[in-house]
Amino acid sequence: MFSRLGVSLAAVAVVTAAVTGCSSGGTSDSAGSGDVTLVVGDQVKTTQSLLESAGELKNLPYKIKWASFEAGPPLLEAAAAGKVDVGGTGDVPAVFAQSANSPLKIITVLSASTANDFLLVPQNSPIKSIDDLKGKKVAYTKGSSSNGLVLALLHKAGLKPSDITSTYLTPNEGLAAFNSGQIDAWAVWNPYATIGQQQSKARVLADGTGLTTQQGYYLASNAALGDSAKNKALKDFVGRVARAQKWAATHKDQWVPIFSKLTTLPEPVAAATFDTSANDVVPIDAARIAKQQQLIDLFAGAGVIPNQPVAAEYFDDRFNSVVTGSQS
Repeated sequence: MFSRLGVSLAAVAVVTAAVTGCSSGGTSDSAGSGDVTLVVGDQVKTTQSLLESAGELKNLPYKIKWASFEAGPPLLEAAAAGKVDVGGTGDVPAVFAQSANSPLKIITVLSASTANDFLLVPQNSPIKSIDDLKGKKVAYTKGSSSNGLVLALLHKAGLKPSDITSTYLTPNEGLAAFNSGQIDAWAVWNPYATIGQQQSKARVLADGTGLTTQQGYYLASNAALGDSAKNKALKDFVGRVARAQKWAATHKDQWVPIFSKLTTLPEPVAAATFDTSANDVVPIDAARIAKQQQLIDLFAGAGVIPNQPVAAEYFDDRFNSVVTGSQS
């Protein structure tokens, strides 16, 4: 569900500034006790707002240093370089990290019931179907979940990646290009998709329902997993995320204002983000791994990645008991 409320010109300026502000690798801290500091990669402060609204940032036995990223690929690059201990992303950034044999493991699976990736076209665009994209300029963030959406949509329509002109843009760059008419279609996730609909009157051509894994992940660096003190902190962190996700399912009214305040996004945009970002934290099992393998196979088959990694080698289920315990 999306909020269709109008956005004033002043609010549009605020939205654009807010999203731009979240695109940097800036950091902030959450107070805690102990000598251990977990560096947590976050996208548009989604994890931070979730834990804060659920009260899960209280009584931390360690400190959290938040590192903000605009998208999953740079977050995982930072994690692979040892600058981030753990962070949440969509499924496709993990594919590229696995293809690069990055020193990371998936430690938590987030399962969504609704799609959170959308293909947008201008309201009056003549493009009515995926077939109409042939020869058109389509923008998305390379290595992001929207990259997976475009690939899956093309595959379903019997088209090849070479049938479109792919333009690799960050969400902020994509919004600017969409507004100026430099691209024919834009694949992106929330809150950006809702901003595009409200600010630019974009029309949703397709979403990822039935096409994508609808899984997200928290990945941790091998270095953090191999450090006994950080491993203990990661175990606690996973429990807090799992409890917060369960709490959020029935407390939208409390989560939305905090997310809105932290990002300065209008509450209608925050609410739409909640509606498409609600996830259940589930244990890692063979079915979850198989979904990721199918995604890897899709990218490898299209020649987008140079190899075909084995998904199971990049999952670590040591925190499954924490996830299961949080569900009771």
